[in-house]
Amino acid sequence: MKNDFNLSECFDEFHRDLFRFLVKLTGDVHESEDILQDAYVRAYLKSALFNPDRGSLKNWVYKIAINIYYDRERYRAREEKAVAQYYDELYREAETGGSELNFEYSKEMINAAVMMLAPDRRAIFLLSIKTPLRDVAEILSIAEGTVKSRLFYIRKELCANLKKICEEENL
Repeated sequence: MKNDFNLSECFDEFHRDLFRFLVKLTGDVHESEDILQDAYVRAYLKSALFNPDRGSLKNWVYKIAINIYYDRERYRAREEKAVAQYYDELYREAETGGSELNFEYSKEMINAAVMMLAPDRRAIFLLSIKTPLRDVAEILSIAEGTVKSRLFYIRKELCANLKKICEEENL
């Protein structure tokens, strides 16, 4: 079903209200801008699916924006948990001989281990912390399976780098 309305004119009517709503929802101006832009792109791409009999365009775009926000929150929660677990694992690997490591010193060691990676490997690792693997693959123009495989070896290399740093520091 093709709709007879100009999306940009309709968006002009309510984009400020939607933006203010998103700022209150997210607490972050930049994230709100990203969500707003994503919502408009998605609405434009899916405009043929909009049915005025089921509600207003404004409500439809708000729903799209809210769903994008929920998706981001679910992803963020998963990623934060995964990153925390991964760093916990790195800390355990870095501990040798039962010595207690100062948290700040541990962070420095992990950062040093990451910096020891080749630039292309470091990019994959750092991107994968907060970016879905499919997006990492798209950004780097490689297959998602290749990203997963490289991450496996990168993690092994990071652990080896941490062990080397610990040995050099006599920890």
